[in-house]
Order: sequence, then structure tokens, then C-alpha cells
Amino acid sequence: ISIPRLNIENAVVSTIDTDTAKHLVNYGKVNIPGNAGNSLIFGHSTLPQFFNSKNYKSIFTNIHKLKNGDKIYATIGNSIYQYSVFKRTIIKPSDVSLLEQDYSNSYITLVTCTPPGTLWKRLIVKARFEKII
Repeated sequence: ISIPRLNIENAVVSTIDTDTAKHLVNYGKVNIPGNAGNSLIFGHSTLPQFFNSKNYKSIFTNIHKLKNGDKIYATIGNSIYQYSVFKRTIIKPSDVSLLEQDYSNSYITLVTCTPPGTLWKRLIVKARFEKII
């Protein structure tokens, strides 16, 4: 995925394993971008001074800066799917509502710990499919 506002370019998202130190992780292979449903993509955050958009141990540190309308791009094969951010929420780690599927469109949900560098809560950023570029 690529997130221009955060200077994240072509970050790898794995559907094979859950090693978030090596790549982002699409939770449970539930859905992949471009298909109807919700793709849950998990990544690490850390203290802001350690943010590096190329380091998977800190890649989602700044997703709290995403605003409604910001774009997220998912490249799958030769297709680029454009998504637009429409919602940000903070939930407790025990809240499993983010696992719910909505097949009315294709969604990407970014998930990380918040505040950055802690395990206290989860920051959820949802984006809705707009078009194929």
C-alpha cells in the first residue's frame, strides 16, 4: 500500500504470516483490497521521534494524522485501487468490532496501537474504495 500524506510508498502487506517487523499484515486473510468487504491491515507504531516510513517497526506511527479524504492506494498485480479515508476511531484492545465485515463496498482498515509507542488502545482508520487507477 501507499499513503502519500505519510510518505509511505509501496509498503508490503502480507497475507502469509503475521510478522509485523518485516511487513504490514492483512489480518486473517479475511479480504484483500479490490474485493467487497473489509481488509484489516495491521502495522506498528512507536514514539514519533523514531518514525521511519520505510521501517515496519514504526511505519504506522503517524496514521493519526490522516484526515477524511486522504488517499490510500493498494497495488495488486497491475491494478492500483484508490481508497479515501472517511473515519478514525480509537477502541480498546478487547473490542473486536473492527473484525465485522461490510460487503456493501471495498474497505481498507488500518490498525495500530495508540498512543504511539504504547499498547493501551487501538487506532482505527477506515477508507472506502473510490476507483481503479
